Amino acid sequence: MNKKLIAAAVATAVAAPGIVSVASADVSVYGTVYVRATLQDSKMGLENGSNSRFGFKSSTDMGNGNTVSGGIEVGFDASDGQISSGKTGRLGHITYSGDWGSLRLGSAWSVMGTAQGHACPNTGQACGGSVNYQSRVADAIILKTAVGGLDLNGQVQLDGSDDLAGWAISTGIDVGSISIGVGHRDYNTGDVTTVGASTTIAGVGLGGVVSSNSANEDGWALSANVSGLSLTLDENASDAQEVTANYNVDLGGSSMKVGVIDADGSSAKVLLQWAYSL
Repeated sequence: MNKKLIAAAVATAVAAPGIVSVASADVSVYGTVYVRATLQDSKMGLENGSNSRFGFKSSTDMGNGNTVSGGIEVGFDASDGQISSGKTGRLGHITYSGDWGSLRLGSAWSVMGTAQGHACPNTGQACGGSVNYQSRVADAIILKTAVGGLDLNGQVQLDGSDDLAGWAISTGIDVGSISIGVGHRDYNTGDVTTVGASTTIAGVGLGGVVSSNSANEDGWALSANVSGLSLTLDENASDAQEVTANYNVDLGGSSMKVGVIDADGSSAKVLLQWAYSL
């Protein structure tokens, strides 16, 4: 059966009682299943890795070069076979986009990811080093645009309180082979600024990021990607240094990540993580 038809059927089945759902013709399902095996201090475990999730998304042409799209995402524990409960920080949003940029409403990726994205040569990794790092943001209105190759992003959080729950701005630009990103976030208990950059020299990806918050806590990270081997040395606000090494193996239809994490000189954790995308 067509995957889009399956997605439409499931989306209709999980709709709230009493709400009529009309599925768009291009509703599609997406997701990734992560299962991780770990070994540390002679103890072995099997766990959910990298936040397994599935979701539904759709888009509609509004005309005049504009598009409206929506997405609903659910997290689950692949090793236990259970839907994640509580505040899991998954995505759920409506987005209007066009040549002018995009406007997103709901739960989405924070604009603070711009600094990390430009600083990390290791695709699909946050590369660490940021204090008070915000990956996803709830109750948000996010505006993104670009002027002359310069990304301009802003977001506000509205949680029903008298003041804003938080706001953030970020920018990023590529100058030759150097990618630079900057982000600043103000939230109800303080603020944080993150600056990062990355480049590629002789086929080797190199990146660095520094961050600081209003409590005078600092973080930093240095990262490299050498022929697919991802290496990161980072330190967070607790002055705990962590060394991470990962290597992805293509298994033909799925992938496996071999990794080692050594946090502040403690016993190293060895992991094997398998991933399959729906």
